[in-house]
Amino acid sequence: MAQQQITLLGCGKMGSAMLEGWLADTSLDANFTIIEPHQSHLGWLQGQKAVRLYADCAAAIADDAPVSTMIVLAVKPQMMDDAIAGLGVMKHADCAYLSIAAGISTGWLKQRLGDDAIVIRAMPNTPAAIGKGITALYADASNQAPNQARDLASQLLAAVGQVVHVQDEALMDGVTALSGSGPAYVFLLVEAMTEAGIKAGLPDDLAAELAKATVCGAGALMAAVDTAPAILRENVTSKGGTTAAALAVLMADDGLASLMTKAVAAAKARSIELGE
Repeated sequence: MAQQQITLLGCGKMGSAMLEGWLADTSLDANFTIIEPHQSHLGWLQGQKAVRLYADCAAAIADDAPVSTMIVLAVKPQMMDDAIAGLGVMKHADCAYLSIAAGISTGWLKQRLGDDAIVIRAMPNTPAAIGKGITALYADASNQAPNQARDLASQLLAAVGQVVHVQDEALMDGVTALSGSGPAYVFLLVEAMTEAGIKAGLPDDLAAELAKATVCGAGALMAAVDTAPAILRENVTSKGGTTAAALAVLMADDGLASLMTKAVAAAKARSIELGE
């Protein structure tokens, strides 16, 4: 694959995580144009020869930034209209677009980028910051996104974790609700376990350490073995024991499963709203 010219529009937490993965990927032959008005967190890019950093698209255009192979749209959904309008002549017929914005459909983007635009939609999550993310990718079937564009999008996303391909764009709002927002649910679980430990009489720091290490260790175990989560749960639960007593509460009709179903439904509904 020839050298790629990648423009990253928006370099906040997720954009930075992806960029770090791209720069570390020795198989990716690319130069990067970064458009980000708030740059105080980007000092680590100093000395990166493959990176050009600009405050806005107008500055990049004035500096004759290279024509993009792919523009990665990594701004918040509420800012997407203005961001696309600001692209100006950076938009061109042969450029592909990869959007990681929650709720923004390929149809919505094509209305603004042009009916013939090559648009790919993806939803990563924050463990991408350490290369442990998972991203669902949807390539717009209506314009038959070229294999080269899909392969490049997959390579960019694989640099920060696992990639799964979704054939039906209607699934992307559910993806956003489950895995896109999912890390926050896990962090909240650690918070809740910590608070419960404190109320059970443990010192604050001990409760926090135990809760965090337990969730991290359980996740690592789940990733390391080819065993269903339900079986892992059953394996650690002795009949009439302490775990069984706790699970009787968590697995009640109004317990964790019910709350999680409501939470994911709320996130999905909000994702749909963001795309309207």
